[in-house]
Amino acid sequence: MTAQEITQRDLLTLATWMAGDFSNWEQAIANPPFFAHIRVCIRPLPLPLSDVGIWLYSEQAYDYELNRPYRTAILQLILTGDLEHPIAIENYKIRDASTYYGASREPEKLRSLVLADVDKLAGCKMLVKYTPNNVQGNSFKGSVESGKGCMVFRNGKETYLASEFEISEHNFNSLDRGYDPLTDERVWGSIVGAFEFKKKVQFTI
Repeated sequence: MTAQEITQRDLLTLATWMAGDFSNWEQAIANPPFFAHIRVCIRPLPLPLSDVGIWLYSEQAYDYELNRPYRTAILQLILTGDLEHPIAIENYKIRDASTYYGASREPEKLRSLVLADVDKLAGCKMLVKYTPNNVQGNSFKGSVESGKGCMVFRNGKETYLASEFEISEHNFNSLDRGYDPLTDERVWGSIVGAFEFKKKVQFTI
């Protein structure tokens, strides 16, 4: 098997592990002051927006209002040709995001989505590598590209995003934090570590 074939296989594996309905219920019950009960639902697009890579739709919502997600995104998983980080995840913002609320569980809503409906977020690419046989078993680890280019407006001010994740077949850990671009002081995000999600439902790629 060639290196390219292995990378293609890894791209499909990553997409398969990402495609599902995730919950941090156990973590939220164990430590409610620090972790709300969050659901992350990632669904393959029924109609890819281009013939490059694998396209996914992502929603994050509080468990009590699944149809009003506080974050949505279109994700494009692509090969980079880079040995250190052979996979990248491009992040796109949907211009009229509310039109698609709930689409991670009602995918027919996504059939009308086309490339002209989304905008790529500058500086927000996630760089990913496969990490076999580590403490968590086989997994992928990713982090946002270097620099302070991924800007997020939150808590009344502009911040830059520092984001990292690790995903395996059944578990998904994610840590997002926002920092002041001038002082590098943390403005928002977990102070006690990553959100720990478990896959409850697997979707087909």
